[in-house]
Amino acid sequence: MSHPGVGVAAPRFVHSCSIENKSSNNVTVQIVYQNVAREGGLVESVTSNFDIPASGNYQVAERVQDHGSFQTRNTIESIEITRADGQTQKLTAPFDGVIGPALDWLFVIDENQIHSVKKND
Repeated sequence: MSHPGVGVAAPRFVHSCSIENKSSNNVTVQIVYQNVAREGGLVESVTSNFDIPASGNYQVAERVQDHGSFQTRNTIESIEITRADGQTQKLTAPFDGVIGPALDWLFVIDENQIHSVKKND
């Protein structure tokens, strides 16, 4: 007797997150969300841009897409930061440490890079 889904890894999606800027300079952040379009399962991306001051943080809200009879959650595909000196760094899903669908995941920006840290409790 087989059990459907046994042995299949859970999707490693992040739907919302907090980003802490522990660096000494302001950063500009671009979040790229991935969503599945209605027709033919085409994948589309939606971007969100914002600034985080030095020692500040930002709560990235979950994005829900309404398809009429059902809703889907957008997943965060990538996080790109631009530092005051113009240097850019990018993290792309699947993010380190994520083992299943996650709400309110924590990312931390330090002087050198951006880190995928943990689920906020």
